[in-house]
Amino acid sequence: MITHHDWGRPRNTNMIENWLKKIRKIFNPSLRHSATVQEEFTNELCSSQDTAAEFAIPIFCYHSLDKNGATYETNNHLALAQDLKLFAKRGYQVLPLTTLVDVLRGVLPYTTVTGKKLVSLSFDDGSNFDYYDYEDKNWGHGESFHTILKDSEGSLIQAFEGPRAVAFVIASPEARAILDHTCANGQNEWTDEWWAPCAEGNIIGIANHSWDHVHDTLPTVRQEENKKASFFDVKTFEDAEAQIADAQHYISEKTGGRNLPFFGYPYGHISPYLRDHYFPEHGARLGLHAAFGTDGGPVRKGCNIWSIPRFVCGAHWKTINEMEALLDAVERGER
Repeated sequence: MITHHDWGRPRNTNMIENWLKKIRKIFNPSLRHSATVQEEFTNELCSSQDTAAEFAIPIFCYHSLDKNGATYETNNHLALAQDLKLFAKRGYQVLPLTTLVDVLRGVLPYTTVTGKKLVSLSFDDGSNFDYYDYEDKNWGHGESFHTILKDSEGSLIQAFEGPRAVAFVIASPEARAILDHTCANGQNEWTDEWWAPCAEGNIIGIANHSWDHVHDTLPTVRQEENKKASFFDVKTFEDAEAQIADAQHYISEKTGGRNLPFFGYPYGHISPYLRDHYFPEHGARLGLHAAFGTDGGPVRKGCNIWSIPRFVCGAHWKTINEMEALLDAVERGER
């Protein structure tokens, strides 16, 4: 079920007059193409609605490869399913990351996300179990993240149109083929054949998680000194192009251009060079609007769009009781 935001109306005539002046400027033939005038109008509109518009929105991250048992603590699929039921019980709605990023970028006013209990969802690494159900020889049938999300549509409201979650996928087919053996079961369970139908279905969006994750089990990685297991070491233009730009092109090709304009830092490692220089200077060229880390905090007004925090299952919470406590802390402003 999709609910729609009430944009509200100006509350006094002075505000109306000011907005009309801005509109007249935009449609003035001599100023029609002035980006400055249009930006002034957007800022005026947003700031007039955003007074005291505070919010704290947690983004939760899960890994579909983490399915090593039949309990919440040992299986991210079971954890996700239980968490979605908990969110619904507590009156939360799912906020698509596409909407959240539009708010942080100023495309939508902050008031878009205030006055609601909202959570956002993401998945890292992009194994096949994001999309495909599986059979486990010990625990039987297991539902994919995609199936779990689809089944939740009747009970957990979605606040705006868009994908219910985002899957950050590793681009390199060569890297994934090796990781399938070193990190999974060697059963060809880390493919890219599902990216296009998944992106088209729009329950889970597909986004960039780097070329090879600079993973420590790979013989070589795209880093000038072959340094592994730390994305902090991606700190030159050449390495950034190899890890991010090449991945963006590959993922776009495989999804038919339906990939989302987001990047997820491997390991949650936010390289200062990427955050402060590469993304602000080259994000538009690459079609990227935001980047996500795993700093373990909610998203608040004024958040840097190139270092958006997330909470990770198994790291920031491990049980349903810990999830409840985390939600309590966010609601009280303690996280």
